[in-house]
Amino acid sequence: MLRILAPTRYPWRFNGPRHSRHRVENRDFVPFNKLSPAIEGITLFNPWPPRRFDLVHAFNRVPLGPTPFIIGFESHLPRAFGAEGGRYWRWLVERLASPRCRAIVAISRYAERVFLDQHAGAPELDALRRKLHVRLPNLPAADTAEAATDSEPAAGEPLRVAFVGNHFGRKGGCVGVRMAELALARGVPLEVEIVSKLEIGGEIWTDPPDPAFFSPYLEALHRLPNIRHHPGLGNDAVLALLRRSPFSLLATFSDTFGYSAIEAMSQGSVVIATRQGALPECLDDGESGVLLDLPLSPLGEWQHVAGGAPRRTPAYAALYRDEIERLAAEALDRIAAIASVPGRLAAMRRAARRAAAARFSTRAADSYWDDLYSRAAAGVVPTT
Repeated sequence: MLRILAPTRYPWRFNGPRHSRHRVENRDFVPFNKLSPAIEGITLFNPWPPRRFDLVHAFNRVPLGPTPFIIGFESHLPRAFGAEGGRYWRWLVERLASPRCRAIVAISRYAERVFLDQHAGAPELDALRRKLHVRLPNLPAADTAEAATDSEPAAGEPLRVAFVGNHFGRKGGCVGVRMAELALARGVPLEVEIVSKLEIGGEIWTDPPDPAFFSPYLEALHRLPNIRHHPGLGNDAVLALLRRSPFSLLATFSDTFGYSAIEAMSQGSVVIATRQGALPECLDDGESGVLLDLPLSPLGEWQHVAGGAPRRTPAYAALYRDEIERLAAEALDRIAAIASVPGRLAAMRRAARRAAAARFSTRAADSYWDDLYSRAAAGVVPTT
């Protein structure tokens, strides 16, 4: 049995074992990004109580100290935005290429593409590539998905769409509001249930920074009779909402993965998502979900984020508004088309649950991580 040091925080829970044969201890770490974005790429774990560990399982940030480590990541690694190619960047890359780093685990093929693009032409590329693995996240609900419902709304019952996301603009909350508004205008029986702290603008990298841009959407959120807003819900309540919602919405402008999508799938909710980041790896369009197109960069990111569009300009605000309108209309059309065919929605809900169980099972993940820990503790783990 090995002793493994791992972080707390939300992402690691999806990207580590749920039940390990090794002794995994989760500890808080220093969020250096809160001190300065320039040093986001490193971390220190709480040293108390003092204890010897055989291996560190880090996520996104390179751990300081002498203990061997493996590291998972969601997009860029190392995280040194704006400092690429400088001395600090080189130092981080050397840490990843060193024998102390035993494996580098991308959480998606999208993350793998971004990583290889980051290091294209670097002298360490071969050393990094030899350690590079891909492992999708996991969640317990995927193993119990058969308990979720497949039902279709009864005659006269509205279609329910759930949206879960605190970054209201970035993740597609405005799209949900406009879907509700368009449904009323068209006479489509649709209800949108939104769980969000309504975080908008400012430093959110996709949003027009002026909060006034979002005023019409927030006003409609509180005015429309077919929208219900929850400022927050616990995870069990969110899962219950997803179980009773035939559709869920993640019309995101920028997400590396989108954990809410796989939670929705596990509950038999058909996810309507944008075809960006890792979402096409989770959903099969027209079978287990609905994918809406965005103009993308070669790496699979919304091209206006990837290209660094100037967010403070009227042109960007107009572009963002137009995309919201287009996505809302397309999403509503796809929902109406699915609901118009008897049995199709139930079949897609079953397919969503099957896909979640096949791709995101904790049982398979536990075996993977336990085996990787054993091999990593013994030495660098080459990609097989």
